[in-house]
Amino acid sequence: MSDTNAAEELISLLRLEREAIRSADFSDLVGLSDRKERAMAALTKPDGDTVEKIRALARENQTLLASALAGVRAAQARLKTIVTAAKGFESYDKEGRPRPIRRGSGDFERRA
Repeated sequence: MSDTNAAEELISLLRLEREAIRSADFSDLVGLSDRKERAMAALTKPDGDTVEKIRALARENQTLLASALAGVRAAQARLKTIVTAAKGFESYDKEGRPRPIRRGSGDFERRA
């Protein structure tokens, strides 16, 4: 594969990767990764403009992946909060001892 073809292939793969990240098709990223490695290995002496274009696309994909990961972590934290709240919480009785308060246990009093 010539340098031009390898560079075009790598640029095309980076664009596919961007679309996969944006559409949350993360399973597609594994196959694209292998193909990107082969395309990069085929590059011998790309010109400066090509290198800069590849670098810019890779940075954009890195930013998108970081944002996707932050979103997943935020969703996990929110789910953990919801699950914990659904189980109840701990409070203290008048003697200062910890006392669990569970939903449906009769210990929970609602006031208007």
